[in-house]
Amino acid sequence: MQRLALKYRPRTFEEVIGQEYPKRIISQLILNNQSCANLLLHGSVGSGKTSLVRIYAGSLNCENPAPTGDRCFGCDPCRALDAGKRTGFVELDTPKFRQRKALIDEIDRLLNSNKAGNGRTVVFLDEAHVLSKYPDSFDFLLKTVEEPPPGFSFCFATTAVERISEALQSRTIKLELRPLTHEQSVGLLSRAARQEGLILHPEAVSLLASLGEHQPRNMLQALDKMMLLGDSGEITRDRVAAVFGVDYIEYLIQYFEALGAGDFRGQVAKFTQWPDSIRNKARLIQLFLVGFYYVDLCGLDVSVEPVIKSIRQEERSRVADAFGRRLPQIDMKAFFEGLLDVWPTVTNELSDEALLAILMRFQTIANRGEVVVRRNDVVARITPQAGTELDLTTGISRRRNLDDEPDVPKDPAYLTRSHVRSIFAAASFSVQQGHEPFNARITIRHRLFGYEGQPEASKHFKKFSQALKGQLRNWGGAGLNVFVQERDETEGSCGRVMAHVPDAEMAERWLKKWHRNSRVAGFEDVAITLELEPSSERLDGHWRCVRWLCGGFNPKDPIFTKLKIEVEFHRAAGDIIGRTRLDYSVPLAAAARQKAEHESGISVVSAFDDRQWDRLYDGWELQEHKYRQEQKSRWQAALRELAAQYPLDGSAQSKELRDHDVAELRNQWGRRNPRSWPIWSAS
Repeated sequence: MQRLALKYRPRTFEEVIGQEYPKRIISQLILNNQSCANLLLHGSVGSGKTSLVRIYAGSLNCENPAPTGDRCFGCDPCRALDAGKRTGFVELDTPKFRQRKALIDEIDRLLNSNKAGNGRTVVFLDEAHVLSKYPDSFDFLLKTVEEPPPGFSFCFATTAVERISEALQSRTIKLELRPLTHEQSVGLLSRAARQEGLILHPEAVSLLASLGEHQPRNMLQALDKMMLLGDSGEITRDRVAAVFGVDYIEYLIQYFEALGAGDFRGQVAKFTQWPDSIRNKARLIQLFLVGFYYVDLCGLDVSVEPVIKSIRQEERSRVADAFGRRLPQIDMKAFFEGLLDVWPTVTNELSDEALLAILMRFQTIANRGEVVVRRNDVVARITPQAGTELDLTTGISRRRNLDDEPDVPKDPAYLTRSHVRSIFAAASFSVQQGHEPFNARITIRHRLFGYEGQPEASKHFKKFSQALKGQLRNWGGAGLNVFVQERDETEGSCGRVMAHVPDAEMAERWLKKWHRNSRVAGFEDVAITLELEPSSERLDGHWRCVRWLCGGFNPKDPIFTKLKIEVEFHRAAGDIIGRTRLDYSVPLAAAARQKAEHESGISVVSAFDDRQWDRLYDGWELQEHKYRQEQKSRWQAALRELAAQYPLDGSAQSKELRDHDVAELRNQWGRRNPRSWPIWSAS
């Protein structure tokens, strides 16, 4: 019995599912007089790297390649290839070579064996990252790869491209193979099942796609296993779950039924009986929450995760009925939004104990049966819905420079509107990029280190800020922070910092120790102070940090009251005589925002710049983050597709045409891809 992964291995570019960019580049090499180029293909196990190289090698030797770049299957070289007499393809399994010399000898033998031949030969090194084990890594291959004998090219495949030296990467055309989309995965499995005479239930397809991680070979091998172990031609989801030992969906449904009924004992019992790791259980609970919210409550066709998609409608109805019976009068969408707000992103950094604590709080809120209203509930919650957006990517925007207004007072004793706008922009951009929210407010009082004068205090602040930047990264975070330098009449010169502190204990210890011997006696513990926001108030705490840092904003400014800065944060920032007020982490500066716009094809949005004062603190950036991630992926794919339309000749003409088309694409991108949720109206 021939295994399905081999039986359905693609022989042409057309048969390769997905991978449009790699296919386009390789077929273009064939159409450009069958260019013999070096390739580096990287992607997960089973993504189709070897299949693409085989197709490339076959087309290189074809006498009459098709307009798609595929071989003709009728010429002498093609017939010889199909008969196994002549391949033009030599595969070297890199891990089998224990010593570098053995690999060099084999490559030299291959290069010398076909010098008199007329055909082209592709030397394929699979799992190429294993070469990094050799003392001089990839250096011994560089000259050979850069200047191979005529008719030879090298192709490398790897699942760990980061281990391939940059020098070797620069001598190849680098192509990434990505997992298939859910639709592509379903199509592949459904076609294979149909040709094998199998009846494959829709929920079973989704589960097999998930088990195969959306990689073609892995999915076909999973279907193979079902054929070998199945006792009939019908494959159901429950049968797939039993064969692969992932029959946890019923546990998940029963857990949510207990949650809907408000049965705390039942919730604990089902969670405990569920045979899986705490992390995976927490992940699936969160995924089900998201899927149930979008699909069942919002009516949107959103594919959150194949395992969740494999849940049958009658099972979802059991959950909906359980909540409906207990909470018949409640706004279920608002209720589930409150539940979703409890969950952080489940990462490896979260311990099992932390996950259990989150789960306990989640169950408490669910059992309470009340809609959780956020503290800053000025505006109605964001609800995903169809609709068009205000075009924020073109010059037709209501934004303008708020600092150019004539009624803005200038006072060196306060932060200017420009300072405040920059702080808000950095804080909003941080959330849009998916960074952890700010949770710490740090103040250093230079007078308590013996520095009375502003010049000395500024130098001291620079020394402290540089040390703090390094420590923030050492504590396990991204090191993001914003600094403001002030001079208070009571406290003298001081520096204020808002940052994300991942480890509060380590931060407190370091801040207490830093230059402690230099502090004024009796005031050691107040020379530097740390105030942390509660972990349960992630975005609320984030914006409280922002308002605290902006506390020195001029109260005579017309927009001062619109920012709703707490009274206890109001202060004079003090005149620091022309010295720099603000300092940012590099990932939050204007250059980073510009880079983000370039990478995603869309502008960075700012409620402050757009005068949407009632939207400053309601968390719209979380939705914007999801949108930007989707757009970034689509934009990069569009750029690759556009680039593939031009010859790889490096000419100035090709570059000029490509740059023109990229600029046109960028101008039209926002109109072609409107947000599926409204940010704010044009009013």
